[in-house]
Amino acid sequence: MKKVFVNWVVSLALLAGLNGLALAGGEEEPLIYTKIVKDAAFEDILDAVKETITGKGINIAHTLPSSGMLGSTGPTFGITEPVLKNGEMVEFCSAKVSHQLIQANIQNIVLCPFNIAVYELNATPGQIYITFRKPYVLDKASIEATNAMQALMTEIVEEAADW
Repeated sequence: MKKVFVNWVVSLALLAGLNGLALAGGEEEPLIYTKIVKDAAFEDILDAVKETITGKGINIAHTLPSSGMLGSTGPTFGITEPVLKNGEMVEFCSAKVSHQLIQANIQNIVLCPFNIAVYELNATPGQIYITFRKPYVLDKASIEATNAMQALMTEIVEEAADW
């Protein structure tokens, strides 16, 4: 019984921590940055994200077909209507920002590579989401580097959305 209670408390604490970072005023900051582009074609926005990244001299490591993977595995789990119409994760690395992160704290290595998701929901075709998970700040030494990472990713999303 004690083990079940401890697991329940730990799970509750983890879930509470995933809801957002507490700010000084008691507000929570969203952990995800999202820009929505309306009346757009998925491929156009995906191409804009890729071109914005490479236009900054950054190499794209991989493009992961999220909607394809989820669509093909969904029936195994009883999912008959997929949420995603289209979706891909663009994985990339800025050597400059990555060096800043690792110089600040080697554990920041887990933030690499950077990922931006581009997706379209079946429920809202033509509405394209460009989103990324904001980096977690490990310590005071990492603040400047994680801010640089977030600024770069925000800039990529905003530029791609205005393409």
